[in-house]
Amino acid sequence: MESPIKDIIEKGQKPDPTEIYEQALAESPVYKNFSQDEIKSLITTSIDEIAYLEEVGEKDKAKFEIPDDVLRRIGAIWIFSGPGTYDSPTKDDKYNTFPWARWMDRDRLNHAALLARKVAEVRSGQGPIIGSLETLQERKEKTRQMIEEFGPQIVYNGTQLEDDTVASVLSRDGTIIPEDKVDIIRENIAITLDQIRTFKLPDNFEPDQELALITHAPQFLRITRMLNANPPFPVGTKVRLFPVPTPAIGKREYSKMEVLGLLKYTYVDHVATAEPYPFQAS
Repeated sequence: MESPIKDIIEKGQKPDPTEIYEQALAESPVYKNFSQDEIKSLITTSIDEIAYLEEVGEKDKAKFEIPDDVLRRIGAIWIFSGPGTYDSPTKDDKYNTFPWARWMDRDRLNHAALLARKVAEVRSGQGPIIGSLETLQERKEKTRQMIEEFGPQIVYNGTQLEDDTVASVLSRDGTIIPEDKVDIIRENIAITLDQIRTFKLPDNFEPDQELALITHAPQFLRITRMLNANPPFPVGTKVRLFPVPTPAIGKREYSKMEVLGLLKYTYVDHVATAEPYPFQAS
């Protein structure tokens, strides 16, 4: 990580490490086989890491204020599907009762589209295509052409419903991301680990480029550690996180859910490591 992890979540929004540890023990006796200090240390580090990534996401949610040299290095964008779909705020999953999880998949897709546009603007040397309202359609088409020529390849692998919805959105008039710039990996996806195991780098990805990952900030906790245990790309591939911030009402709850999940993935399921795959976050 480029910056030290710091506490940025407002007072009252950070989960309590002791509460999380006690809940983990109540869910599985396996944790008693490990050092309490070791587990509590991982919990505290995880809470702070999520807080740091939430800060990055809040900074970038309106526009990406990222150095041009960083944008030029992005060779591909990988979007992790989330609650809801692009067309629906919720779907039949474990998040459908949480108000803060509404439209998360759409937010991630839009975040990726904005990043792809920023990369194309820098690589093309044209910058943003601006003009009057009367030229809006013409400008959208020029932006689409610029992304087609200079934008990074985008990878998406979700459930069949999620994949079908993304394919539908890409085919609609007015969508600025060209269909052939998105690789939809259609596999039997049920959980995050399935997404990691089925991921494939685009053919045109170069070793000196960076892979941009997009999801909401708390989910990166498990993703980076599952990647460390199950890398679907050559070890040494440069990874940069572009987190989407969680709505304020959900920051504490989502963070707690992901920390508990990481403990399970690490100590019970053995599909994640305590240490993350090396990453940077702008």
